[in-house]
Amino acid sequence: MREVFETAGQDTAKIFSDFAASLTFEDIPGDVAETARLFIADYYAACFAGRFVNRRFNAALEQILTNMGGKEEASAFGLDRKLPAENAAFLNAAYAHGADMDDGNRKAMGHIAAHVLSAVFALAESLGDRTWKDVITAMIVGYECYNRISAMAQPGLVHRGFHSTGTAGALACGAACARLLGLDARGICSAIAISTTQASGLMSITESGQACKPLNPANAARVGILSAKLAAAGVEGPDLPLESRQGWFRAMTDEVHYGMLDGLGEQFTICESYLKPYPSCRHTHCGIEAALELRNELQETKRAIGDIRRLTLHIYGNAIRIAGQIRIPRTPDDAKFSIHYSLVVALLTGGYTLQDLERGPTAEERALAEKLELIRDDSLEEAASGIRGARLCAELADGSRIERTVLLPKGDAANPFTWDDMQRKLAACMQDENGLAEHVTARVRALDPEERFGSVRDLLA
Repeated sequence: MREVFETAGQDTAKIFSDFAASLTFEDIPGDVAETARLFIADYYAACFAGRFVNRRFNAALEQILTNMGGKEEASAFGLDRKLPAENAAFLNAAYAHGADMDDGNRKAMGHIAAHVLSAVFALAESLGDRTWKDVITAMIVGYECYNRISAMAQPGLVHRGFHSTGTAGALACGAACARLLGLDARGICSAIAISTTQASGLMSITESGQACKPLNPANAARVGILSAKLAAAGVEGPDLPLESRQGWFRAMTDEVHYGMLDGLGEQFTICESYLKPYPSCRHTHCGIEAALELRNELQETKRAIGDIRRLTLHIYGNAIRIAGQIRIPRTPDDAKFSIHYSLVVALLTGGYTLQDLERGPTAEERALAEKLELIRDDSLEEAASGIRGARLCAELADGSRIERTVLLPKGDAANPFTWDDMQRKLAACMQDENGLAEHVTARVRALDPEERFGSVRDLLA
């Protein structure tokens, strides 16, 4: 095993706790705060999508959490009654990740809002006296902690089979919630340390049992609130929770990239995170968009999809490992992790929607998926240059060939969402017939930082 201690005496938890304790809303640049608003709106879209797609899992979870009872502190999207803050955060995080439409970060190789916003929103509601200024500041703390700590442990973390959304997510939620509680640097460090002992989540849920994948961010959100409350009560976690020889880094990876700490407090990683236009694993998106471009070319040149004799998709190894194993999905959960299915649906229909997850493959889609071969090309994933793409080649019956390459799918920082894009996503996820998407978009854009945070439901009213 390579030695993980690249810097003698390094204490990454202290670095993040010092940052979290000192950050104020006024320190957050205007463009970063505006990006945070966009990501808040996206969280609502993801929650509605997850409630629509993962209904059987959601129903079981709702019943279990409701039966637990407890103090009514915070709201959950799918329930009329409130739950203890930890349980409300757990349920909302499960909704947010249920359709795989939540935001993410390429370097961190996972998702953020599902756990960070669920935890911060539930805790803020339970406290009753926090403003949007407090909430957004805690949110930024969570994003910085998750994106940077997870990226420090990659790709070793995912190669060991861990899901950073759950494992690094727990630490991020601990830091964000401790900041929301107003703890000092020592208290925030304790919250991070306590979170490390509870961090969990495996990537096995990309292979089978995908309906359970939301448990990872849900647990991270719950752990974050609990850890922050324990720290507020004076409980201290282990020393050097990340760097110790039995600490989080040692458990998660063989190599730690301390360069990911560069720019902390000056460059905000929410601005390099991505939003998702399609209800599937991010590793499917470049294939979807390459298929849409190929479809347009066929239409413009008056050639038919039926003329395709062979399809090859050149794509990086991580995508094949995580989302390239299911050629013909049997369930909506399978469909979220199928490069083959999502690509051929986009090629045949001109899109990929929540309804496509639900309906199952047609005979035409099955036949086209059988013609698709995935070819590993790791040059299409370069963290340093930001590339995470795919090259789609179609060989036609007349011997001609069409090739399309997408290096950055829509929603990446270099190919960003606009507010119009976000409103369209909200409308699709909310099955919008009464203007709710337009209402939520307007409410988020007009948020007054000094306004008291009421509940996660306020922006829907």
